[in-house]
Amino acid sequence: MRFLIVDHMYGAFVDSVYGATPGLDRDSYAVQKQRIDSELFGETQFEVAALRAQGHEADDDLVNIKPLKQAWLREKGLEFPGPTWGVRWRRGFVPWPTRVDSRWMGEALLARARRLKPDVVHIQSMDLLEPWVIAALRGESRLVVGQVATELPAGRTYRNYDLIVSAVPSLVDGFRRQGADAEWVPLAFGPSVREAIVPVERDVAVSFVGSFTSRYADRLQIVEAVARAAPLRTWTGDAAEIPIDSPVRPTIQGPAWGRAMYEVLARSVVTVNSHGRIAGEYAANLRLYEATGMGALLVTDAKRNMGQLFEVGSEVATYRDAEDCARVVRYYIDHPAEASSIAAAGQRRTLKDHTWANRMARLVELVTPRLRSR
Repeated sequence: MRFLIVDHMYGAFVDSVYGATPGLDRDSYAVQKQRIDSELFGETQFEVAALRAQGHEADDDLVNIKPLKQAWLREKGLEFPGPTWGVRWRRGFVPWPTRVDSRWMGEALLARARRLKPDVVHIQSMDLLEPWVIAALRGESRLVVGQVATELPAGRTYRNYDLIVSAVPSLVDGFRRQGADAEWVPLAFGPSVREAIVPVERDVAVSFVGSFTSRYADRLQIVEAVARAAPLRTWTGDAAEIPIDSPVRPTIQGPAWGRAMYEVLARSVVTVNSHGRIAGEYAANLRLYEATGMGALLVTDAKRNMGQLFEVGSEVATYRDAEDCARVVRYYIDHPAEASSIAAAGQRRTLKDHTWANRMARLVELVTPRLRSR
């Protein structure tokens, strides 16, 4: 089976990689891709490796990295798509011609699909790619699968997906109510990360790594409570979102993406996780597996499905609200042997049940009968 996995990366992360590597944008596709992958950001490289290890052909496509896409097209003798003309409405009713410079992402992806001729295109950027791209991909593959664990643009159609998978059970239910073919597939961890991160002393008593945007309404309150109770260190790129008098302010170390994030988790005795509003009452985010995979004690918000993923109290710890989180964190800081034991059990569980090899095997299991029915 041949897979093309499609995703995008945060603009700030892309800018940091290219800014730290002068001339990278003029290098070959292979050199650029290797440099990006070396930062261990995202999950596509782990998914590709897992599928290949299982005997499938697989490639990934990072749709929003323009110099990377330019290099691939150039090496294949293809033109990079230029801007097109569209219409915007002035004062709500006057049509006005305007240049559209975002269409290149879809056009470049389609060029890649035409060249690779995948059986399955696995789209992990459902919020970014417009419906016309998905419709066109159906003509270049046998099955188009979407994956989503974030908020999607309102009013957009998703009927061109043959299957939608999500780590968030409520999203699966929502798609099914709309008549879509949808399945629950949790996120995971790439064990190869542990080989890429040099073992270090766990010198960070308590860490938090993440965003403080409006998608995480209660997060600041939770992290502030921890900051008052324990020696917290915070890694975020959202310092501007945190009030100047917040107890979190003095703990900020800057952003940590990919490799830097894994290094923080490898140094952490305890790390705090807080889901965004899209998860609702379910545990679903990547940090569940990144933290446990790197051997930190995960202290995460209590969700109704936690028991499906981990044994609460023996593999991870949970909290009900901000004050409870502070209490739980303080307890494990004061009981390091117990914290270490739970963290080790959580890591064993993730390396056994929550790897990208597990998830890609499940994806293959889901798409195989659907391909046969075509």
